[in-house]
Amino acid sequence: MYLLGYSVDNLSLMALCISTGFVVDDAIVVIENITPLPGNGNERPFAAALKGAQEIGFTVMTISISLVSVFLPLLMMGGVVGRLFASSR
Repeated sequence: MYLLGYSVDNLSLMALCISTGFVVDDAIVVIENITPLPGNGNERPFAAALKGAQEIGFTVMTISISLVSVFLPLLMMGGVVGRLFASSR
């Protein structure tokens, strides 16, 4: 990263903030899918959680990939924002 001119501190902070958002966003999607399943009384909570996670697993993966692809260009940004992430330009 140093050879490419990126600062570890700013890049690490950005990665930490974005990855926290990914985890929270994905958790909300999974919980919204699992919550109504045991409500009909036919399934136990653990079985409903497994079923709901299987149903939504691919969707969570695609959401994460799309969010990474959206935020990846921040690394190559110019101007004031770009200077925040570069150590020497």
